[in-house]
Order: sequence, then structure tokens, then C-alpha cells
Amino acid sequence: MRHLSKRFLTVFIFISLISALYARKPKLTETGYPKSIVALSPSAAEILFTIGAGDQVSAVSEFTDFPPEAMKKPVVGGFDGKTLSIETIMSFKPDLVYITEGMHNFLIATLESNGIAYYVSKGDSIASVEKEILEVGKITGHEKEAAKVVDGMEKKLKKAASAAGKGGAVKVYWEVWNAPYMSAGAASFINDVIRAAGGENIFADLADAYPMVSEESIIAREPELILIPASTGMMPDAVGLRCGWADIPAVKNGRVFVVDDNVYTRPGPRVADVVLELAERL
Repeated sequence: MRHLSKRFLTVFIFISLISALYARKPKLTETGYPKSIVALSPSAAEILFTIGAGDQVSAVSEFTDFPPEAMKKPVVGGFDGKTLSIETIMSFKPDLVYITEGMHNFLIATLESNGIAYYVSKGDSIASVEKEILEVGKITGHEKEAAKVVDGMEKKLKKAASAAGKGGAVKVYWEVWNAPYMSAGAASFINDVIRAAGGENIFADLADAYPMVSEESIIAREPELILIPASTGMMPDAVGLRCGWADIPAVKNGRVFVVDDNVYTRPGPRVADVVLELAERL
């Protein structure tokens, strides 16, 4: 799949810029903030530009598509670590490389041996996204802007929570893929999004982030709303043509929606908009 596929912060105290997430202190400039950042995921680029650090970004990864300004930056390779070139990354003389846990761990040894600072994004929940925005804001010298972004997110999330509280949880099926069938489990980012919007992920009892599931189990769990990522190429009407799916409540009631998975599954500032939109659908 081309399109690859993290709540409310009551207390947040920055102990140090040197932590498990920000492993090495950046090379200091006269301002003390990184001047050449390589963002290795679309969400990293989106966070940096949203908090006003776009001018500090030297390069981004493939599939970076928001905001439009980020698309003008040089590309160092695909989001997948297999298609990244460490030589290309180093050519930008970065003083900070923004990586994703699991996907880019193989770069850490090289970055450390060259004394290059890196920030590791986890992005596995809405709360972790908000925390990340605040941390990156402090690291890049945009602490106030980052706090403003998170405050705006919180307002939208509270609005969504208020709407969700007016009725019972709606059972939701998120289809990652259909050959074989894959959905979102308890450890997935989309599971947190569904919960925040007032929904109930029908596969929240599965521990894996994106488990393979049987068609029979999907039908048996009777989802009331089905979300199909646009990247699958599936149209809403086609879902009802699947054997045994016509009697699923979501299909019978016309509640099958194709959504932009670039936005729905991206652990960035727009997740609050996604939660609010989904709450309205629910």
C-alpha cells in the first residue's frame, strides 16, 4: 500500500531536551535551535510546519503532502526505511533528524556516531501527538506556537466529546485492507481516534495494532458504521455487494464512508479535525 499507515494533557513539564525521545543535544546556533531539520515522515513535516518551524526544514520524505509548502522541500526518500538513503540525509548537514519509532531505528547508530541529534516520534495516541507537538515546539524554538496548536486541538476534541456524550457508542469497523481483511486493533492510532469520537472499534479486543481478521467475524460483529480508506480504491456501494454484507447494519443504513486515510491515520495536528468529523458522522 502506498499510503502508510497516536488526550487531554493535564500536566506537562519539560525536564530536559535530552531524553529518550530527543537522544542528543543539537549543534547549537546563535539562537540555540536546529537550523537544518530532516523530517522523515509526513506527520513530522506537518507538525513542524504547523508550529511555524517550516523554514528550519531542509528536507522531507516521500508522501509528504501537507501543508502545500512542505511539498516544495527536497525529498530524501520514501517513508519506509528501506527506501531512505542515509547519504542523502547526511548531504543536508542536518542538526536534527525527525524519525519514527520502529520505522527508522536503523538510522540511530549512524546519527549518534556522527553526533547528529534526533527526535523519535511514537504517535500511537492522540495524547502522544499533543505531547510530541509541545516537545518539538520547545526543541525548535516555537514553544508558544506549539501550545497554541495543542490548545486549538483540545477545543475541537472537547466539542467532539460533548457530541459523543449524547448517545451510546456506535460500533465502527475500520478496513485497513480487504485481501486479506485487516482492521485496527487496540494498539492502533485509529482505535484511539474512534474512541475519542464516541465510537466503539469492533476489534478493540485484539491486541495487535493492525490484525488480520476473518470476513465472518466482521459480519458477526455487526458494525453500525464502516470506514474505508480511499487508498483501497473501494467505493461504498461495492461493500454491500460482498457475500453476506448486505445485512450488516452499516450497509443497510447507508453508513459506509470512504475517507482520506492520509488524514485519518496521520498522527499530526489534524487528528482533532478527524475526531470532530467522525463524531458528527457517528
